[in-house]
Amino acid sequence: MRGFCAMPAINRTLSTCMRRQRTAGTLLVSASLLALPGAALAQDADQAGAAPAATGDIVVTAQKRSENMMKVPVAMSAFTGDMLEKSGVQGVQGLAVATPAIVYPSTGAYAQPYIRGVGSRLLQNGLDPSVATYIDNRYISRQSAVVFDFADVERVEVLKGPQGALFGRNASAGAIRVITKEVGKEVEGYVKAGYGNYNAWTLAGAVNAPLTSDLGVRISAMTSQRDGYASNLVESGRKEWDDRDFTAVRTKLRWTPGSVLDAKLSLSYWTQQDNAGNDTVALGPPEFTAGLAGGGLTGTDRKHVATALTGYNKKEEFAGELNLGFDLGSTQLQSISTYAWLNNRLIFDADGTSSRLVDATVFERTTTYSQELQLSSQGTNTIDWIVGAFYFHDDTAFDQTIDVGPRIVSNGLQKVKTESYAAFGQATWHLSPALSFIVGGRYSHDSKDVESLASPNRGATTLPVTPYADSKSWSKFTPSATLQYDFGNTLVYGKFARGYKSGGFNYPVQNQPVLAPEVLDMYEFGLKGNFFDRAVRATVSGYYYDYSDLQVTRASSGVGAIVTTENAANAELYGVDADVTWNVTSAFSLTGAVSWQHSQYKDYLASAKVYRSVLPGGTARGMVDVGFDADGERLLRAPEFSAFAAANYDLAVGDGVIPINLSYAYKGSYDFDFVYDPPNATQTGTTRALRQQAYSLVNARIGYRPASEKWSVSGWVNNLFDETYFDDVVAAGAGIRGSYGAPRTYGVEFQFNF
Repeated sequence: MRGFCAMPAINRTLSTCMRRQRTAGTLLVSASLLALPGAALAQDADQAGAAPAATGDIVVTAQKRSENMMKVPVAMSAFTGDMLEKSGVQGVQGLAVATPAIVYPSTGAYAQPYIRGVGSRLLQNGLDPSVATYIDNRYISRQSAVVFDFADVERVEVLKGPQGALFGRNASAGAIRVITKEVGKEVEGYVKAGYGNYNAWTLAGAVNAPLTSDLGVRISAMTSQRDGYASNLVESGRKEWDDRDFTAVRTKLRWTPGSVLDAKLSLSYWTQQDNAGNDTVALGPPEFTAGLAGGGLTGTDRKHVATALTGYNKKEEFAGELNLGFDLGSTQLQSISTYAWLNNRLIFDADGTSSRLVDATVFERTTTYSQELQLSSQGTNTIDWIVGAFYFHDDTAFDQTIDVGPRIVSNGLQKVKTESYAAFGQATWHLSPALSFIVGGRYSHDSKDVESLASPNRGATTLPVTPYADSKSWSKFTPSATLQYDFGNTLVYGKFARGYKSGGFNYPVQNQPVLAPEVLDMYEFGLKGNFFDRAVRATVSGYYYDYSDLQVTRASSGVGAIVTTENAANAELYGVDADVTWNVTSAFSLTGAVSWQHSQYKDYLASAKVYRSVLPGGTARGMVDVGFDADGERLLRAPEFSAFAAANYDLAVGDGVIPINLSYAYKGSYDFDFVYDPPNATQTGTTRALRQQAYSLVNARIGYRPASEKWSVSGWVNNLFDETYFDDVVAAGAGIRGSYGAPRTYGVEFQFNF
């Protein structure tokens, strides 16, 4: 890693390179060995007369039309609800298991998704994520609202790369779209119950019912509860940490009074009261950590924390979506209206020790609504097109108080009002039955008004001078162009796309520069194909990113502020994604995916964390920022290589089936933050603590379902070999803290269908 700006870079050692090559080689050999039993089974099955089955089509709406995923010139991963369940993916954060291109750390209640090395860390109000998350057609603006379990989900689409034309709103890195099950025409439903270790239990269900010939309803609900993964060493603090208490309910209505109107209304509510992901511990040598040097305690493994905090995170959200579709013959008109109200009270121990040094409480309330109009062509035309307009409004009030021991401080109650207007369009010109040219674009105008007031929380001292107000606006045109050729079973395409994320304000806004928008230009070549009578489905995409004014959020070393965000000049990324599904027989299938990426910052004079005590003349504990030349450094949280493999086998037993599912996920090493290690690096251990070493997760599932499929029972285990890894590691003023990923979990599940 690089040190002070005047110091040269320390080259990677030859042994490190050799270790990486051996790791990649081991993975490739493992993948080959995994395929060998499949080939043998395929030969045996063919001899028995069981031919391989065709891979099923997944219908997606990545271009705001219902299309076969293999005919869409967009790099994406798509999963049905059943596929996610088999892979052990129970919530949105688990997508990082099945999608190598995703890294999805979380800091307690805040999700931090990264796609292809680009994402956003802990964002307070005034800033927006680089990965846009949607539930159906509703954009979720706050990171604290995108850590949720999957309930009654039809499919999940992960769109890789900028989606600046059709989605636009802060989708510079990509988009995650969770599509819930729609109202059907028949009476049907299910009830699902499960129990596992850590006293974990889940109860979920849905019922679909037609009320009249043209009106139907679907109601779904779920609750997920478990004890904490970690116990508290401090008797006066809350006993358990990293527990789970999440409940959600959704009602969907669909009215189709004739052949013209299709009206859909969705209302949802969820609440969460727990400390999931909030199990912070102090890392690094105790003698350099402020909380430990002051006599505090910390947990030394995944099973223990030490904190004086007694509360828990409390979040709730009510949301609605009204979707009106009008069939006008050759065109389709669609109106999408969304609303959401989010209320949070969040706590976290920012130093990971029992000392009351940086114990923080966040108060956040957000109201958002949006309106989108789309007009699109229907049928088979020489030119297919869609045009639209979009309006988004967000009001967020945010206050963060920090118990620093002798007093409670706050950076004030910061209110930010965001308004965004956009006009967009895309046209597909079919030059021949096989050759098509797609061109699109979006013009966006964003404005933000910020106001900072004294904290209303009793006993808190507001540090910056208040009141304070500022405003800023930005505009950007984001084009895209794609040339594609369809050979029938194989689609190839070349694409250019630009992504844009609006500028914004730090918290606190005082004495900090206004952030400029970040802009990403992507050049991509892709191939999607079905081979061997559709027994094999494969997608490959190679890409090059040119990033300008990348917004990088990093931990702050000052009192009061937890994080700060800055424009990181430029960055360059290029890589390859590949996904393969092979239906070896009608009962046995293999799935594999890999992601390789090179990334580096360009012309970025940043800062790095170092222990105060190891600097010349330093005696104080904790950490401080020093000058750091990040030019040529790999992007934070951007592993070079990641992979996923899964095997699914349906073993016929009498009239029933025993489904067996085994999945393996490998995530390469990456840095959580920039590191400066002085000559005594072995003593400080800074590099080791701030680097996530490569790790692997194995999930397994086995069950039974009868021929009637009226019921099923399953046993499952996630993180089979109890791998230890971190969800997040942060270097801040008090030292280094981390939050562990989930340990081995297992359980049983029963489902009844009607």
